[in-house]
Amino acid sequence: MIRSLDDFERQAQEKGPKKMAVLAPEDEEFMLAVKKSWERGYIEPVLIGDEQRIAQAAAKAAFDLSPFAKITGGDLQGISDLGIQMLFAGTAPIAGKGQIPTSYIYRSIIRAEAKAGSGMTVSVVTFWEIPGCDHLVAFTDTGVNIIPDLKAKGEIIKNAVFAYRLLGFPRPKIAVLSGQREVGGRLASYEDYEALQKAAAAGDFGPCEIVAATSFTEIFLGGRDRKMDYRRLPEAALPHILLVPCLDTGNIICKLDFFLDVNRSSLVATSRGPVCIPARSDFSDNIVQQIAMCVVLADRMGKEVL
Repeated sequence: MIRSLDDFERQAQEKGPKKMAVLAPEDEEFMLAVKKSWERGYIEPVLIGDEQRIAQAAAKAAFDLSPFAKITGGDLQGISDLGIQMLFAGTAPIAGKGQIPTSYIYRSIIRAEAKAGSGMTVSVVTFWEIPGCDHLVAFTDTGVNIIPDLKAKGEIIKNAVFAYRLLGFPRPKIAVLSGQREVGGRLASYEDYEALQKAAAAGDFGPCEIVAATSFTEIFLGGRDRKMDYRRLPEAALPHILLVPCLDTGNIICKLDFFLDVNRSSLVATSRGPVCIPARSDFSDNIVQQIAMCVVLADRMGKEVL
């Protein structure tokens, strides 16, 4: 069972190296992460992008690229398409983005899923490692679906439940986040919560439980009327998965790691394997953690059926 980001790093040394399609590794910090991941035995990089910029980044990181395959890419979308094609063809079980906007990656994955006929709704799972919590906590979807409808939310839940099964949690707990109001009718997100809870109870998402809570007050205290002591929040009471009502909410919440004592690690869930999507502001050590996570999940995914 994987409970921390350190667990990923320990297991990545055992499961690697795995071939990784590295998209536009054209800045020093990301190239340094690729170097560290290779030195630790996590990955065997295949470098895709502008040859001159890749060489410049490697020089800054003091990384000899002579042992590795290199593919010269065209424009940013072309670079992304090449890497995701490798993932879906099975020639690289992992892909990861460097100096390239994530929107290009999402577009490549959505096209590849459509071509493969998987029917999968692409989503981003962002894990938080929280002090005092005995498991990783995931927010989803934090990157792809802008305002998911009920059907899309169900697919997003399936993706996250599958990820937690790979982590070793056979029945993860899920909170469907929503606001509430006393007058003017119920919010659409709250109606989705009620429908999703019934669907989960019927087994539509596989083994999981949607808890009877849509706010952090309810999650921690079991109701809206008790006084909350924010100094003594029981972190271990957090569900494994927090489904957000829209992309704005998820993206804003998950990036609060810059202000809080938590570590963040994100990936795109696809039907063929994980895609590492570090933020532009991430440092090399955090990117290495994200790469290690993808190595372990790719290994475990090879033994599962999505």
